[in-house]
Amino acid sequence: MKMNRVPHYLLALLLLAGCSKGEGPGLPDPLEEGNDWDIVIPSSKDQPGFGDTEGIPAGTPWQLPEGIEVVARPDKPFNPDLGLLHGSLNTFYADVNFINRLNVTVTVEIPGGLICLFKHEGRTQNGILTSTVRLQVPPTYADVSTPADTTTVYLGLGCLNYSMAFPWEENQQWDTQDYPIGKDMYEPGVVTTDPNIRKLLDLLKDYPKLRLTQHYNPQELFDEDYETPEWQLIYTLIQGALWEITDGPGLTRKDYRELVAALEPYK
Repeated sequence: MKMNRVPHYLLALLLLAGCSKGEGPGLPDPLEEGNDWDIVIPSSKDQPGFGDTEGIPAGTPWQLPEGIEVVARPDKPFNPDLGLLHGSLNTFYADVNFINRLNVTVTVEIPGGLICLFKHEGRTQNGILTSTVRLQVPPTYADVSTPADTTTVYLGLGCLNYSMAFPWEENQQWDTQDYPIGKDMYEPGVVTTDPNIRKLLDLLKDYPKLRLTQHYNPQELFDEDYETPEWQLIYTLIQGALWEITDGPGLTRKDYRELVAALEPYK
C-alpha cells in the first residue's frame, strides 16, 4: 500500500507560504514578539482518536433536526457533481446520506468540527469537517408507497492521523477511482471540543473563499513528474497545520504566520 509518500510530500509544502498579520478572537497574534519555534497552538496527539492514540475523539453529539436521519447507501454511485461537494478542506471526502421523514424541506446544519469516524477494520484516517455546512433536505417520501432517493452530499475533510492510510488508496471502482472519496467508509461522530483544533477552526472560518469548487485525482500524486496545482496549495498547507496539532509538537509561531499569510486571498 502506497501510504507514506503523500503525507510527507504534503507537509513539505509548508515552506511555500510567506508572512503577514492575522487576527481573531482567542487566536495567537502572529506578529507577537517571540521565537519562530515557539508553540502557539499546542499538540493534541495524546488525545483519543488523534495521531497514533487509540480511542474515540471527545466531543459533543451532532444533533439532527426532527425528522432527519443519516443512513448508509453502500451501493449508491459517487456523483462528481460539484454542487454536492461541501467544506473547506479536501484531503478526502465522506458521503453522508439523509432521509427526511417530514412533508416539508428541512435545513440541516453540519457543524465545523464534526469528526467522521472510519467504520471498518484497519488503520485508516479519521476525518474532520473544518467549516460549517448548511443543506436543504427535501422530503424523502412523496407518499407512503413512493419513497424518493436519499439526499446525498460529500463532505471535504481533513485528516486526523498522519501515519494512517487514506481511504481512497484502494479505490478501484469505476465511480471512485479518480476521486479522493471514501465511499461508505465513514459515519458522523461527535463535534470536537478539543481546544487546540478549535483554535485552528476559528482561524479558518474567516476565509469563505476556501469553499471547495474543484476535484482532484489522488492517484496523480504518485506520478514522478506530478506538480501540485496552484489552487490545491492552500489545502495542502491547512492539512499540514492540522497534522502538526494532531500528530506533531503543535503549530509553531513561524508556521502560524505562514498559514495566515497564505489565507489572505481567501477572505
